Amino acid sequence: MVDIDLVIRCQKGDDLSAFEQLYETCSTKALRTAFSIVNRYDLAEDILQETFYECFRDINTLRAPEAFQVWFYRILVRNSWKMIYSEKKFSHDQLESYESSMKDPHNCFEDIENNDLLNVINRLSLPMRTTVILHYYNDLSVKEIARIMNCFQGTVKSRLYNSRKILEKELKAQSTEFFGTGYI
Repeated sequence: MVDIDLVIRCQKGDDLSAFEQLYETCSTKALRTAFSIVNRYDLAEDILQETFYECFRDINTLRAPEAFQVWFYRILVRNSWKMIYSEKKFSHDQLESYESSMKDPHNCFEDIENNDLLNVINRLSLPMRTTVILHYYNDLSVKEIARIMNCFQGTVKSRLYNSRKILEKELKAQSTEFFGTGYI
């Protein structure tokens, strides 16, 4: 959670150190969120940079500083989706080979890339994947996610429910493939 006083200091615009603190507070989680949505570290960095640029440029238009988190994640999600749609020029095979050759220079996402659960999450549709990431990895409420994604709370609940069913089915299938159908 971001300190409201910090957001207010940023809105005043005369305290550059406040924005630096805001960046330090939000950047790691925002980068992980963007990476989880787009599945490429280079794109996640670009999204993070664009999101903070827009945040810095438009923070004085935020009417309610306590709504910063929702406002910030709305920008992050919008930029993530824009980046995904602009990258559609890659064919699926090209993208897979590019992703497999892509290495995180900071090694902070290696464990995420190898995680079975996140691999299954990455196969969800973009709206479902984004909803799951915002809810389970960023601890945002259904109401906040609905505001971020500009949809009804019922839509968010439905996406979470359907995602859990898909994840359960996929993970069971993976464990059956790994352990076999017989007894140990």
